[in-house]
Amino acid sequence: MQADTKDNSVPDAFVRELTRSQNRLYGFVRCLLFDPKDIDDVLQDVNVVLLRKHDEFEMGTNFWAWASTIARFQVLTHCKRLGRDRLVFDDSLLELIALDVQQMDSEIDDRMEVLQGCMEKLPTPQRQLLSMRYEPDSSLKLIAESLDRTVGSVRQALFRIRESLLGCVQQKLKAS
Repeated sequence: MQADTKDNSVPDAFVRELTRSQNRLYGFVRCLLFDPKDIDDVLQDVNVVLLRKHDEFEMGTNFWAWASTIARFQVLTHCKRLGRDRLVFDDSLLELIALDVQQMDSEIDDRMEVLQGCMEKLPTPQRQLLSMRYEPDSSLKLIAESLDRTVGSVRQALFRIRESLLGCVQQKLKAS
């Protein structure tokens, strides 16, 4: 049986945005709900709604703002379904928390963008050292051995790189 690929197919760019946002959406829903099962159920509902409404999203606009708003409404809907079964936040408190989380995520996006720009300015050896440090199963000892350096010199180099990045990020955020 062939899939219907007429007007209801989801564009690849939309799927990429949705996939890229999964961790943030999970974190957002987790801030508003307690039970892991509820979190998983609501996240699944959010994804279903996002996919169903994909044609309402205008590519090039802020996907996170749109998706997190839908997630907020799905959390509210879920809490109303729970009713008096369990302890749940009042709708107005949930709204306040959700708006705070959305605002914080926007600030985090800005900081991440600035950090990325600062990292690109680092000399290649410093970027490589940072990359090595944040690889899975990485350790200062393994890095030191691979570079034929002492653990202390690697630690100091990473400290200096982080200090440099912090200064760069703070300077760029003040300027904007």
